[in-house]
Amino acid sequence: MDFDEFREFGHASIEFIINYLSGIRERDVLPSVAPYTVINQLPKEIPEKPEHWREVLKDLESIILPGLTHWQSPYFNAFYPSSSSAGSIVGELLIAGIGVLGFSWSLSTRRSESTTDGRLTELHGVEDEFF
Repeated sequence: MDFDEFREFGHASIEFIINYLSGIRERDVLPSVAPYTVINQLPKEIPEKPEHWREVLKDLESIILPGLTHWQSPYFNAFYPSSSSAGSIVGELLIAGIGVLGFSWSLSTRRSESTTDGRLTELHGVEDEFF
C-alpha cells in the first residue's frame, strides 16, 4: 500500500468509524447472529492475495459488526469503555502510526520517563519517600 492509498484508506476508515458511532443507537447491543455465523462467512482457506481495503470495510460492516457486542452503545451499561471518545481514537491512531515500543528506556525515553515522573503519584497523594 503506497501513501496515497494509505491516505484514502485512512480517510475511509475514519468515515466508517464516524458512521458506526453516529448510528450506534440503531444497532442491536448484543450480537444478532447465531454462533458460528461469522466464521462460516469467512473464506475456508487462507487467501493467497490480500483483499482490497474497500472489501475489508464491507466485510467489517456486513460480517463482523453483526457478531459483536457494541460497547459504545448508550444501551450497553455493563462496562464503561474508556477508549471510545474521538480524542482517544485519534490518539491510538497516532500511537500506532509512530510505532513506539516503550518497554525500555533506551527504546523510548519519554515513554519510560512518563511512567516515573511522579504525576500519578502526586494525583494519588503518594509521598515521594514511598519510592
